[in-house]
Amino acid sequence: MSLVKQMGEVIGKELRAYYNAEVHDSLDTWSPTINLNRDPRWGRNVESPGEDPYLCGQYGTAYTQGLQREGEVPGVRQATVTLKHWVAYSIENYDGVTRHNVDVNVSAYDLANSYLPAWEEVVKNGGAKGVMCSYNMLNGRPTCGNPALTKLLREDYNFTGYITSDTDACGDIYSSHHYESSGELATRDCLESGTDIDSGGTYIKYLQSAVEKGDVNMSYVEQALRNTYKMRFEMGLFDQTQTAPNEYDLIKTDVVGSALHQNISLNAARKSIVLLKNQDQTLPFAPGKHVAVIGQAVNDAKSYTGNYDGPLCPKGGASCWPGLGDAIDSLNQKGGKRGTTTVITDIKDTDAAAIAAKAADFVVLLVDNANDGGGEGHDRQTIGLSSAQLALAKAVLKAGKPTVLVLVNGGIIAIDDLKDIAPAILEAWMPGVHGASAIAESIFGHNNPGGKMPVTMYHSSIVNQTNFLSMDMNDGPGRSYRYFTGEPLYTFGYGLSYTTFDIKWAATPAEDIVISTPNEATTYQVMVTNTGNVTGDEVVQAYIKPDAASFSTFPSGSPIELKRLFGFQRVTLRPGGQVSLTFTLNATDLAMVDVDGHKSLYSGRFAVVFSRGHGTELTTFVLVQTSNPKRINTFVKWW
Repeated sequence: MSLVKQMGEVIGKELRAYYNAEVHDSLDTWSPTINLNRDPRWGRNVESPGEDPYLCGQYGTAYTQGLQREGEVPGVRQATVTLKHWVAYSIENYDGVTRHNVDVNVSAYDLANSYLPAWEEVVKNGGAKGVMCSYNMLNGRPTCGNPALTKLLREDYNFTGYITSDTDACGDIYSSHHYESSGELATRDCLESGTDIDSGGTYIKYLQSAVEKGDVNMSYVEQALRNTYKMRFEMGLFDQTQTAPNEYDLIKTDVVGSALHQNISLNAARKSIVLLKNQDQTLPFAPGKHVAVIGQAVNDAKSYTGNYDGPLCPKGGASCWPGLGDAIDSLNQKGGKRGTTTVITDIKDTDAAAIAAKAADFVVLLVDNANDGGGEGHDRQTIGLSSAQLALAKAVLKAGKPTVLVLVNGGIIAIDDLKDIAPAILEAWMPGVHGASAIAESIFGHNNPGGKMPVTMYHSSIVNQTNFLSMDMNDGPGRSYRYFTGEPLYTFGYGLSYTTFDIKWAATPAEDIVISTPNEATTYQVMVTNTGNVTGDEVVQAYIKPDAASFSTFPSGSPIELKRLFGFQRVTLRPGGQVSLTFTLNATDLAMVDVDGHKSLYSGRFAVVFSRGHGTELTTFVLVQTSNPKRINTFVKWW
């Protein structure tokens, strides 16, 4: 079971425990977020799985299956996800344009190829039972007030769950978008468009008058009630009896924060860390030495947890969890070692930080953007470090000691000025309450980082080359690894290890395999070997690269991706260990989206590439040969 699925199951089980104990009165979760990490300035990138539609879909499906646990108890669902934000949502507040007043203009091509695929995957294959429509308008219509969008969900994706607005997005239809002139008409638009629940006050305030005036037919009210109460029936909330409770009714609060759940959370933090650089094997550090831990957040566990937190400590806050200074000090003493740890948190005192670095054997330099990295309701103008943190980092690195630069961030931190001068770099993201422990374990070698970059790390200048308010994936030099034509700081899929790996063909593939129909598939076998002396994880990624010049019948003006992820597998191997991985390439994975949003098989040549994100790649080729383009699905405009 994937860690994402495990974490989803933990969240759902603990939610059931709270519900059973009457601590919490709901079993729907406003998660997961499956919107693309479209631009590094978006304030809520901390919530997004990454910049790739396939990756977002796989994440959302695993989370959904874990949390809902559909089928574990016959006829009963553990809890209900609410996928968000439907759809093409990734603007908070930028230069006065807010999520409450923006009308995002998105081409049929970008909708079909970037913004919709994850939703189709998670609804169809993940079985998600909840969807949250977003604040923004899309191509002239409010997302919560567009019946064609709901038709896409319910008819094309076979969605059978409930739809809620984001917090009073129904009210935005008249109050900030000015799409309607009154609350009653906004209520009508939302209800007739299939928004079953208004998370806010609009339905409460205007529904009765809207019905009495004849703006809203009661049939839409009744349908909304059916959809919402159906969710409660499917979770068994009206089937409880003293003689035959279901398994979920028996979950008690002793599971909340249990040792098993804590260990899963810690393991998730460990697995998410990415080793970006390890010059001259700077890492791991040996314990029992003098370590300086420097940075504004080294004692602030709250800075590691992102936008949304449940109760972290019994009395609030996060002080009951270790910061990185404490976690480093604990491991520096482990096994009877008598190491010393110096902690510096005043980032304005660069002299003190430099002196501490010079006096230490090893240095841990933490930089973060918890306070300036965006968040719900506000986007970023820049993606680099604050001037104070940058000055501190340069002063510390000038000391010339073995130093690991630790990045703690939601949206990326562009480290243009630090990449070349930092001996080692760990990307920790927002690793949660166990983040400090996972980072410290990685620094001392108790954990071998095996994560890969789910986003491209651009240079800070990208903000001057792309228009944040444009949803065009080809804007400027292009967005994400699928379109970006520039040279990034670190690529999507990149990540090193304390050990070394090799990949080769386990079975030599035939050259130029020919595919002609949408129901065909071919398989590839890749052998992964740990050629080093440390147990570690490796992630093998499978891509297709269309040869643009070979698509003679592809409609003119239709963009073509540079490459596209169609699979990945993560394995743990001991030194000398090897495993054969099988990847299936379906004909539909080769389908191309045209300028009108239609997806079809076109005659052309593709490279099929297997990569570890760096180093040796395995490449073979597949040909699509069709007398006429074979339509996979048709995109129907709703604007």
